[in-house]
Amino acid sequence: MRTLSIANGELWLHAEGAAPKQIESPFAKELIQRAEQSRRTTDWKHAPREEQSGMIPSARLWGAGGGGGQGPMTVRFLHASRTGDDDVLYYVLSVGETRGLFRRHLAEDREVRLFHRTGWDCEGFAYNADDKSLVIASRNADGSAHIEVYDEEGNRRGAVTGGDCIDAAPSLVPGRAKTIVYQSSGVARHPQAGHMVAQAHACVHMLNYGSGQIETLLEDRRFDFVAPRMDANGRLYAIRRPAEKPPRERAGLALTDTLLLPFRLLKAIFGYLNFFSMVYGKEPLRSAGGPRAPELDQDLGKLWLHGRMIELSKVKNDPKYGGALVPRDWELIRVDRAEAAPEVVAEHVACFDLHPGGAVVYTNGFDIFRLERGTRSGVARQQQVAGLASI
Repeated sequence: MRTLSIANGELWLHAEGAAPKQIESPFAKELIQRAEQSRRTTDWKHAPREEQSGMIPSARLWGAGGGGGQGPMTVRFLHASRTGDDDVLYYVLSVGETRGLFRRHLAEDREVRLFHRTGWDCEGFAYNADDKSLVIASRNADGSAHIEVYDEEGNRRGAVTGGDCIDAAPSLVPGRAKTIVYQSSGVARHPQAGHMVAQAHACVHMLNYGSGQIETLLEDRRFDFVAPRMDANGRLYAIRRPAEKPPRERAGLALTDTLLLPFRLLKAIFGYLNFFSMVYGKEPLRSAGGPRAPELDQDLGKLWLHGRMIELSKVKNDPKYGGALVPRDWELIRVDRAEAAPEVVAEHVACFDLHPGGAVVYTNGFDIFRLERGTRSGVARQQQVAGLASI
């Protein structure tokens, strides 16, 4: 059994008895090379003047460099999916502001670009080997997202869901033609401006996009059910997490913010002074406790995961995370429709996938595990695993 993982934006292939292999995109390399060549030939047009009126150059103060302040293009793999062929996979790739859908032939080490465009966001996709189609959740300009069907060459055939909602993470139902399960959340909009102001809890639907028949499988206002998968026995798997309450229901937050205001203000002042200490003296104000590793002074940033923002600094400091990328109450559940209550399979689950043979592959964001016949084994350890696909 082989497993695809997206870790820190990189795509990796894991096979039993072999070292992990990174899959790189020739399209991304070519795009970056062209951008670098263009930057080298046009830098003189955008080079900043040497004049400055302050003590610190404005480019240094605000983090801008040469070439008009543009940094290198960022390459990130966003989604990956298996196909009916073990040597073929599809993935969605982001290069700067450009996002595209690609097919990769592993045996030939060949990449086929189906389409790429700016302003397109993918919320998950699946490949249907029976009718050779791609089922893709695409964002719309108004913030909603709907399920669309493409052929295997990337030609759009039409949308199969609609409404003012966010549909995401489609997955095929084994043994049922043109049938998927997916997560869906309603949205609330500003009555005058029309922009999105709130998002409802996520529920799970099953849709036959050939006949249009739809059924709600999981819904509870207290929880989000995200990234659903169904196995060959008809058992439904999903990540269950507490739903975010709307602002009017967060009564305790105002009092908490008031109490923490002095400490946050002191932290901001300290950060401001620490910045100037680093600029002039090349030394941070914090020196107690021995030398600091460089990565500890970096901004850990944020990560979007199943529509929820993960602040990476909390991973280290919040006991609820326990060293995982997500808190304990992100649970992988299994629902047998013949039984009443869902069964909790694992906790701290950032993402997962089902292998056609029956195994479950899941991760806490750092460790990848395989669960088969009640036995858990380790697959790999990586940083910020935000996507899995079992092939």
